[in-house]
Formats: sequence, C-alpha cells, structure tokens
Amino acid sequence: MKNSSRARVLKVTGPLFALSLVATACGGPEAGGDPGAKPETLRVLYTTAEANAAALQAQVPAFEEKFGVQLEIDTQPYDALQQRVFSEFASSSEHYDIIAVDTPWAPALVGNLEPLSEYLTSEELNEQPQGAISDFIPKVFFDTAVYDAGDTLKQFPNPNEPADIEAITAENFDVYGLPIQSNVSVMAYRKDLFEDPEQKEAFRAEHGRELTVPETWDEYVEVAKFFTQPDKNLYGTTVMAGVGEWATTDFKTMLASYGGDGHLVNDKLEMAFDSPEGVEALETYRELIDSGAVPPGSTSASWEETATSFDNGLTAMTTNFHALELSDTVEGGEIAYAPVPQAEAAGPHFGTWMLGINANSNNKEWAYQAISWLTSSETQQAMTEDQLHPSRTSVYDAISSEGADPAEAAFYETLGESLEVGVGRPRVTNYTEISHEIAVAVNKAASGDAAPEAALSEAADRVTSLLEQAGYDVPGN
Repeated sequence: MKNSSRARVLKVTGPLFALSLVATACGGPEAGGDPGAKPETLRVLYTTAEANAAALQAQVPAFEEKFGVQLEIDTQPYDALQQRVFSEFASSSEHYDIIAVDTPWAPALVGNLEPLSEYLTSEELNEQPQGAISDFIPKVFFDTAVYDAGDTLKQFPNPNEPADIEAITAENFDVYGLPIQSNVSVMAYRKDLFEDPEQKEAFRAEHGRELTVPETWDEYVEVAKFFTQPDKNLYGTTVMAGVGEWATTDFKTMLASYGGDGHLVNDKLEMAFDSPEGVEALETYRELIDSGAVPPGSTSASWEETATSFDNGLTAMTTNFHALELSDTVEGGEIAYAPVPQAEAAGPHFGTWMLGINANSNNKEWAYQAISWLTSSETQQAMTEDQLHPSRTSVYDAISSEGADPAEAAFYETLGESLEVGVGRPRVTNYTEISHEIAVAVNKAASGDAAPEAALSEAADRVTSLLEQAGYDVPGN
C-alpha cells in the first residue's frame, strides 16, 4: 500500500465488557442553544488504521483555523480503544468530548452518548439545515447512528429514504452520532487477466460463453475454478474462513445475497442465519474450497491473509473492505473492482465508525460543531486524499466527476454503490460473542468438520444461550 495508514480492515476482537453504562445528567448549556463559552481544547478518543486516523489528523489544522479551538486526538488500536471507551463511560468521565464508536459497540453505549436531535434542529449550530444529514447514504446513516434508546435492538423501519430528523423522532428514535468511515465488502479482480486474449479464448472454449466479471455466485464459482491454474501458481479467489469476525462477515454477505437476513439475528431475536439460505450460502462457500480454487491455508485465513494473497498475484479475485495494491513483482497486473456477486439479492456486509458526543462532556455544543464539520461533505472530500471511506453521497458524486485516478475512482464508485445496499450487524449488546460462534460454524463447514446445516444448527443453540445470558427474551425458550 502507498499509505500505511489506509483503513485496511474492519476489525472486531475481544469481548464487550460487562459494564453498567448509565447515561448521566447533561452538563453545560442547554442542548441546541448558543454554543456557550469557547473551550481551549476539544478532546477526541479515536482509533488508528481501522477508521483511518491519518485522514482525521490531516484536517486538524483546518479545524483549528476555522474554530479557534485545539483538537486533541488520542488514537489507540482497536482492542485498547474498545476497553478505553467502555471504561470512560463506566466511570462517567468527562475527559473526552468526542468518542469514536464502532457499530458493534453502539447498542451498549447509546445511553452514554448525547442524542443529537435538538442540536441538528438548531439554526445557531448548523450552517446547513439539520446538519445536512439527508446527504448521508441512507442505509449507512440509519445503521450507524439512529437508535431507539428504550429498545436498542430495533432497526429503524425505513432505512432507505434520506434522513429527516422529524421522521426519525416521530418513530421514537434519535441520532447518536455522525458517520465518518464506512467499510463494505467489495470484489477486486485482476483486470489484466480478465482481458487477456488467451484467457478469454480458453474460457470460451471451456464454457461456451464470454469471460466476464462474475455477477452471480454461480458465475463466481465457475470463474474461480477456471482461473485456478497451478502451472501459473494462480488460484481463482479467496475465502476468509479462519475463526474470527472476517469469517462471519464473509458468510453474512453470502447469506444476504441468497435472500436471507444478513443481520444474522433479527429484531425478534430469531436465528436468521440458521436457515435454508444460510445452508445454501455455506454450501457455495465450501464448494470454492473443495474445488481447490482458493490458496492453501484459506480455512485459517483472515482479511489480512486474503489481501496479501491477492496483492502478491496469487489469486485472480478476492473480496475485502479496502482498496488493494498489487506488488511490483506482478508484472502487468491491473486491479478493477465490482460489487460482490448476488444470487437472489444484494446485501454486502458493511459497518461504519461514527463520531459521538460524550453525554458527560462540558463542551457538548462545541463538540457537536466539531463532529458536524469533521463529517461534512467538504471535509470528507478532503479526507479522501488519505483514503477515507466517505459516508456522504455528495462525496462519491464529486469523486466520480473529478477525473480522479481511474483505479481509485473505480474503487470509490464500487464502494459507494455497495454501501447503498449493504447490511449491517444485529443490534445486540454481545455481538462479539455471537459473531465468534457463527465464525466457528463457518470454519467447521469450510474445513469439512461439519455439514453446513449441522454447523449452523449448533451455532444457533449457542447464540440462543448467549442472548439469554445477556438478558434477552429469546422466543421459544
């Protein structure tokens, strides 16, 4: 990669801490009113590469020039950040004004984040009406930031229309942050191989059709098998079947594409992943491995190993969450991007980091202005110079119309299209533990240690038990 700070992964590890997180009384001026006394410093607790800290830090001088307030950003790697965020809220600390929140944590943290509806409707605090929230990609905005604090399990009923604060509050929801870095599964492929005359002729002779970029999973399997050419040390594609969040995200993308509920566990706490669609998805996953179309070791691979395999020219296709870059040793190599394949529907896994305001902060109005500016269209567009994954529609429109580097523009175009149809995680407070059990099932099926149906059924029993331990009333139990 040209920039080592590029957001390479959407990583989820470690348990969500069993802390009692209780919202405290709001300090400082009334929400949505005059910003009040200007603080010397606003403190931000942020992650590192996972949400592209370099892109945020690059905008600090411009922020300080505009607002006359220092922006102090404390960056920590994912696991350390997760622990720090939960401990800050557990102790009702006011130290940090702005907190970076990953979507798996949000259901447990909403009660400690400042609801933003009054700020968004304040003329004094917004240069544009409602902070221009209608410009955020709808699915991204609702999945990331919109919650019913009384029932955080619920998804907003209509996540496909541009956000409007009156419509949100009318459904008893509120906004608890503003999206900044959006990650979604996309497909990368070797354009040079797909356009190679010899490869095209060989494919036509073997399959009786033109070699095209796969749009369905059947085509994907067929093309992956074709490009598995041991004499060229080339495999068709990759899977992330090692036990970890990567396996869960691989599976949930396929689950949604086969017409299942990519949330895995729905609002009624039903095991949506233990379904005919889930079985079909895992059977296709297993077929890729059994056919030899993936590199050795794929049943223990994560997103890092799959990216490395592709970057080194070992595979013709891959799916991942960030732009890729071929090694200099891959002569004539050229990368292109496309949405992940479909079967019955589209539903690539996505997840977004948001900037939320600490409900204990003494500078909430100024913190709101900061997160509004940092997530604005103009600032996000500037952040794309450091490979930020934007969350606003207007930024993607601008990238596509500016004559950017063709490969980079192609990645952003695919990223934006995929975010519009993506599917997030279930809104449970113990997602990490649930994800682990599903990843175990994916790994067992991928390794041939269990049939897909049996692996998913066993995982459903374990997930049900975990939900009950977390205090959820699971139907039928």
